[in-house]
Amino acid sequence: MNSGFTILVNSTDSFEECWLPFFKLFSKFWPNCIHKIVLNTETKDFSFSGLNILCSKVNGDRPDHRLTWSECLIKCLDRIEDEIILYLQEDYFINGPIDVKQIEDFVTLMYKEDISHISLVLFSNHGPWRPTKHSLLWETHQKAEYRISLQAGLWRKERLKYYLRKHENSILCVNRDIFNEQNRQIIPYEPTGVIKGKWNKKAVYDLFLNNEIEVNFYQRGFYDSNQKVAKKTTLITRIISRLRSKF
Repeated sequence: MNSGFTILVNSTDSFEECWLPFFKLFSKFWPNCIHKIVLNTETKDFSFSGLNILCSKVNGDRPDHRLTWSECLIKCLDRIEDEIILYLQEDYFINGPIDVKQIEDFVTLMYKEDISHISLVLFSNHGPWRPTKHSLLWETHQKAEYRISLQAGLWRKERLKYYLRKHENSILCVNRDIFNEQNRQIIPYEPTGVIKGKWNKKAVYDLFLNNEIEVNFYQRGFYDSNQKVAKKTTLITRIISRLRSKF
């Protein structure tokens, strides 16, 4: 029975400063990885010692024609031979050991049964869920919020391409009673390393420092969640002031 899978790290050329930190952490927490890795890029190439990385360069033949995010991903998936992929993104900066055996066991299960997707992280959706015949997996309800998530997970390639058809309901996630922050995590990372184009300080600053990863944080800057709140507060204050001036 086929049990092969490809690790897809979805990215774009404008995020290339994430590649070295990502793969340095990946190689630390998934040592001696033997699986094929595809880094989805538009025109650029990248390599990292000890890892079998192939850059898709999906826009390499027509650099003057910018592809959409979806077009880049579809073209990349068309070039992957394996039926199942492990989907990651370049700013999922892994901060702990990856449970490789569990991933491989889930891949084997997907080949044996009609399972479209297994989310491997705790923050992929908010449920509701229901148990399945597999003790490690729950099924996500069809009307669950964020039922389909692009956080770290296993996908059948064709199902990801077509973004799932309505009649397919085998959307699974890990059992939260077994896999949680106090117990086990399959792929641990802070979601996510970059927010709205800026570094998420909580996810990257100490992690990079502790792993001797040098990045010019000031080029992108740090995301400030309070900034949006401050803007809203300022707007509300202005509205109140205008209303008061009329009375």
